[in-house]
Amino acid sequence: MIEMIIVLLIIGLIGSATYPKFNSFIKNRKTEYFINSLEKDIIYTQQKAINESSVYRLTFNNEKGMYQIGTYNSNQVLNRPIPKHINIEGQAMELTIQFNQNGNISRAGTLYIYSGNAVYKMVFQLGKGKFYVAKQ
Repeated sequence: MIEMIIVLLIIGLIGSATYPKFNSFIKNRKTEYFINSLEKDIIYTQQKAINESSVYRLTFNNEKGMYQIGTYNSNQVLNRPIPKHINIEGQAMELTIQFNQNGNISRAGTLYIYSGNAVYKMVFQLGKGKFYVAKQ
């Protein structure tokens, strides 16, 4: 009986020591998934603007924890969640990415994605679909 208690105690200590690393691993995976999904949604927004010959936008709302894809005059809006540990800020760019009928972005700039200790820089260049994400 004492041996079983000692074994359970050792398992408990090992489990409690590895939990913070596992939690950090899960947050990193959620951040990577979010950024990959965001990149695909930006391309989707651009393609919708080209295919429908309409101005499409992707707007971030940190307070509500979501971003929206749609047009200015349409009630059909696609909502996507932003994980709670992620915050998005625009330095020289508003929190709206807008594509015109030709698929060109209306304004170049940089968005910063903060996730715990990690910072990702999303840079939008003028032109058709030119953007990249870099971890800082």
